[in-house]
Amino acid sequence: MQIDQLVLRNFKGFKGRFSIGLNPGMNIIVGDNEAGKSTIIEAINLALTGLFNGRYLRNELSQYLFNESAVSEYIASLATDEPVCPPEILIELYLTGGNEIAFLEGDLNSEGKYCSGISLRIAFNDDYKAEYEALIGTGDVKTLPIEYYHAVWKSFARETITTRSIPIKSALIDSAAARHQNGSDIYIGRIVKELLTPEEIVSVSQSHRKMKENFMDDASIDAINKKITEASKITDKEVKIAVELSSRNEPVEKRFCKKSSSQAISFVINDPI
Repeated sequence: MQIDQLVLRNFKGFKGRFSIGLNPGMNIIVGDNEAGKSTIIEAINLALTGLFNGRYLRNELSQYLFNESAVSEYIASLATDEPVCPPEILIELYLTGGNEIAFLEGDLNSEGKYCSGISLRIAFNDDYKAEYEALIGTGDVKTLPIEYYHAVWKSFARETITTRSIPIKSALIDSAAARHQNGSDIYIGRIVKELLTPEEIVSVSQSHRKMKENFMDDASIDAINKKITEASKITDKEVKIAVELSSRNEPVEKRFCKKSSSQAISFVINDPI
């Protein structure tokens, strides 16, 4: 069994629909910095494991998974008479192989093809429609309301996927990545997950998001960001300080992207099993 095609929509640097075919054996992806090489590998691993940054996706949902332009267009539309629907992420893996993947066959894919594959969507959860409409009615939404999102992981046969039901395994090796979490964070996080109801978790997430929005709207922070932008001489991209919107522990993130004409290489091993 092997991956024939990967389809992405609104995942990180890929806005709209993106498709790439993979060959049997080793695939070498070459491109400029920030072209999306690592994102392609992350997407494949995510669809095959349900893991992002080494943790289950449900614990890693954040605005940073979404294409920045898609999110900006959504936020801007909320101030108009025709607001658009919340953006969603789609990752599809089209597979070929033997009888071991026959149970993945179906037409739950963006191309409407009957074939074997895996679909992972990060989308608005309709169970929170009333709460979401009340939030939008306030007219005070400046970031993606990620607390109303969920991940839907299914086969093309429309059956829910679990890590045990996928007959192909993925190993993501990233020598540049390092994550640290102390014991107290793990302990407190476990207590929160076990004791709070889904409604209470949404309430906490919403309060946290409002706090972050207030931070970024503060006049002193805005003045500092303007000063940083004016002083930045080595990049044509925006450089600013902002509250971290992901689930990681660092309270403040300094976002900085350097411009480089160099190229880098990523590898995808696409071997049948």
